[in-house]
Amino acid sequence: MTKKKAATPKKVCLKCQKEKNSTEFFLSNSDLHTDKRYPVCKACLKENVDTNDLKSVQDLLMQINRPFLMDLWISSVDESKRTNKEPFGMFIKNVQFNHKNLTWKDSVFEIQHVKESIDVASTLNTNSISDELINKWGFGYENEEYIAFERKYNMLKNNYQEKTAMHTEALLTYIRYRVKEEISTAKNDMKAAKEWGSLAQKAAQDAKINPSQLSKSDLSDGLDTFGQLVRTVEQAIDIIPILPVFKERPQDKVDFTLWCYINYIRDLKGLPLAPYEDIYKFYDQRKKDYESAESVDGDSIG
Repeated sequence: MTKKKAATPKKVCLKCQKEKNSTEFFLSNSDLHTDKRYPVCKACLKENVDTNDLKSVQDLLMQINRPFLMDLWISSVDESKRTNKEPFGMFIKNVQFNHKNLTWKDSVFEIQHVKESIDVASTLNTNSISDELINKWGFGYENEEYIAFERKYNMLKNNYQEKTAMHTEALLTYIRYRVKEEISTAKNDMKAAKEWGSLAQKAAQDAKINPSQLSKSDLSDGLDTFGQLVRTVEQAIDIIPILPVFKERPQDKVDFTLWCYINYIRDLKGLPLAPYEDIYKFYDQRKKDYESAESVDGDSIG
């Protein structure tokens, strides 16, 4: 005898007053909802939640005790555009699948994986990316992709010598593919991640980013000559602004001992203690006198 399938529980929507299957209502973690379902159906919520207004989205998530996760919200909106589905429902599905045990108190209101180079908050408010970034990375990418591209570039640029425009282009190509792979992996799209990964590996070889291609010079940061050392330092911290200079302070124990002895004699004679700068000036003047005397002696001999 075939076992009869249990009927799907019904629930009446508080807004449209229609009886619907319970699956037409979002799951809720709030203790106020005893049946663990939000009392307004998904169809009615679509009319009342403005997905372009994060405050509206967050208010609803607070009511159902679900977390707001900025990174996940951005990726869910992007996914909804590709699949022509509703963003809020896509976000709830991703929360249920990946963060089932999180509640409203676990919310994260800022992007976590990128903080450098551009103002993320401004990007979210204006829904635009600067012309500089678009010209650098090309047209047609999502905002989160531009941000991830720049983050990855800032991480790699100090360890990669961009000697020509071709080197720079090779690095940018590798970064595009690698970021695409990371995003696909995060979205559990393993087929796309594999394809982007293959392209990234090929680009890494072309750009000589693959560690197996690095020579002994590469592994030692390329410091085979003094000129390469200077170049590496300047790339890391810009041109050194201060060249070596004499410092008007004790350089070793002998200097300090002489300073103490001089002030001991001055104290015995009732003279004020001398700062080391005065002693330095005395040394400097005696050195100049000596150099002048040597110069005169040399001329007289000639």
